[in-house]
Amino acid sequence: MTHTLNTDKTVAVSTDTFWQAIDHKTPRGVKLQLLGAGGVATYGVYHGDKFWTHWAPLPKIPKEDK
Repeated sequence: MTHTLNTDKTVAVSTDTFWQAIDHKTPRGVKLQLLGAGGVATYGVYHGDKFWTHWAPLPKIPKEDK
């Protein structure tokens, strides 16, 4: 299984993909999933703003689903 539901059954959470801490290797100037200091995630472009604490790459669609 690739996901589970949180205890409140309100969010599907990945069981094998984790947020990556923002560091010097974080991609800049491209669309990412970004996690803010308050714990809210969004899609955006990272340019070094200290508000963002973690990031994740966007998922892609498998060829068989296209």
